Amino acid sequence: MNQVSLEKIIQLVTQEVVAQLKKNAVVVNINSAELGANIANSFSQQGKCIQTKTERIDMGKYKTPVLTERHINKLHELTGKIIIPCGTIITPKAREIVKRKQIVIETE
Repeated sequence: MNQVSLEKIIQLVTQEVVAQLKKNAVVVNINSAELGANIANSFSQQGKCIQTKTERIDMGKYKTPVLTERHINKLHELTGKIIIPCGTIITPKAREIVKRKQIVIETE
């Protein structure tokens, strides 16, 4: 008899529910603390990352703020939204990574 852990069952059910909600154009905003770190990590390992973290990128030391791929690569894996100063220049490589990771950019 095959055994499946409760965590695995919860993970599979959660994935299916989130997929169905997205099909119906429902925005899913899940707090990783509520979801549980283990389940959130397992989603990200399977390429189905639930992005819940918002990060503000400090550009205070730049005369003209430039968002580079280095900034994006330093973000937490659960980052789904970044806040940058208005007028920030986004390099093509950074834009490519943002698009691939499906990160929302908000300006302030």
